[in-house]
Amino acid sequence: MIEDRAREDIAFIRHAIEEGGAYATARSPDMLVWGIAVALGHLGVYAFVRGWSPIAPNTVWTVCIGLPWLYSLRRLFRRVIGNSSSPRGPMALALSMLWLGCGIFLTTIVVAAMWTGANREGWLDPIVAGVMGIAFFATAWMTNLPWLRWIAVAWWLGEVALFALRHQVEVLPVSAALMLLLLAGPGLVLLRRGARLRR
Repeated sequence: MIEDRAREDIAFIRHAIEEGGAYATARSPDMLVWGIAVALGHLGVYAFVRGWSPIAPNTVWTVCIGLPWLYSLRRLFRRVIGNSSSPRGPMALALSMLWLGCGIFLTTIVVAAMWTGANREGWLDPIVAGVMGIAFFATAWMTNLPWLRWIAVAWWLGEVALFALRHQVEVLPVSAALMLLLLAGPGLVLLRRGARLRR
């Protein structure tokens, strides 16, 4: 009886972790879109600060945050319009809520900082990097993808670098590089993994 219960528990855990890995792979395009869009936002602001672009930072960020949100919420819009439910297991739901919560927090703090002018104080980019580290660290455990832990560590090292550069214009291209390497990069790896699994 105890052995049967143990086997059932192990099977449940294995299924949940497989479900988490499948969810991370399925959401890899979102990581790719967000990584590229936010990197472009940083580069757009850098171009404005350097005098290479007339487009104001608030306009750049409205586009570079608004469009990825529309992309990421596309499934929700389809469910609302079609009145269909989303059958998800507990691990996929946990991952979904983790990333949604991080996204809402980061969007709220970015908008508030831009609205109040606090974004000039230099703490915003390190906070973003720290939250990304937390999200990747938790995702690594919930998906049994240990390499994502190294992405989390890289985000936390990036957090230190961004804090050190916080009052220099070079923080913008460094932030863009982090988004490309540590958000779009893992998204691309997971996307290719999904393509291999479907073959």
